[in-house]
Amino acid sequence: MGRWGAALVSIVLVGATLAPVARAPEDDGFPLSTFPMFAAPRPALVAMSYAQGETQGGGLRALSPAHLGTGEVMQAFALLQRAAGAAPRERLALCTAIAARVAGDADYREVVAIRLVAGRHDAVAYLADGAVGPEVTQARCDVARSAR
Repeated sequence: MGRWGAALVSIVLVGATLAPVARAPEDDGFPLSTFPMFAAPRPALVAMSYAQGETQGGGLRALSPAHLGTGEVMQAFALLQRAAGAAPRERLALCTAIAARVAGDADYREVVAIRLVAGRHDAVAYLADGAVGPEVTQARCDVARSAR
């Protein structure tokens, strides 16, 4: 490859590097990402559903995806979001299945109940100050442990 070939390759590479500047911020793709998830303002208010373990004293324990029956965080998230829109009977069935897994987890002995909750939180206030927004308990079930 001679000088002209090297110059042509350089021009193409510089053009490819600058191409995202001419695209809309939401347009993501080859050859470089514009990181659209960071290119536009996002609302601070987040609405989502989640499962919590409740202790005898009323404290709360975060549950792992394994307690929800999966090893994947996004699968657990999708399961809870789907359950939020399901019938009360289906939410209770999920709650009971989670409670059974928690009952078998020695690290969660203090958890006596499971709550499926839908909440709306200001993400910045939650992360900065721990401020919890309004929550609605959609299902609650006891963790049944066998006496030993």
